[in-house]
Amino acid sequence: MTSADIEFTIPEITNIGTVSIASKDVYLNVDSIIKANNSKLSASYIKSVNVKSCTLTMLDGDANNNFSALESCKCDFSSNVNATLYTIAEITGNPDVEAYTIEIPVNSAVDLKDYFSATTFTYSVTGTARKITTKPIQCKATIRYSLEAGL
Repeated sequence: MTSADIEFTIPEITNIGTVSIASKDVYLNVDSIIKANNSKLSASYIKSVNVKSCTLTMLDGDANNNFSALESCKCDFSSNVNATLYTIAEITGNPDVEAYTIEIPVNSAVDLKDYFSATTFTYSVTGTARKITTKPIQCKATIRYSLEAGL
């Protein structure tokens, strides 16, 4: 299962240090997705959900405004059935090289099924800035999950 590409804007980074990059609510009816694949199942039959990948892509970055501005970055999420924030992906020591796509390492061993009988997911991206940027940057996040459901 892939969450839709989640579009967001990184505001202009004006200070070095901890920064709130973006927060976005995303509608995703997991129950309907499961039923579309097997009409006998629903979200109540979810056995496990694991995050497989988290990719951030800049849509309008440039040499002065790219992921090299971030020393570290993490993506947290919660849902309307479990409001506890959970870090699904995190990178520390992000290289100081011009980059417009960043693969943030995930912990694929953690079962997130308690979050997924939901329809709304909140994603929050924070980080540590190593340098400032000169403009807001349009981005998208693609988060892939492995979902197992069965009788």
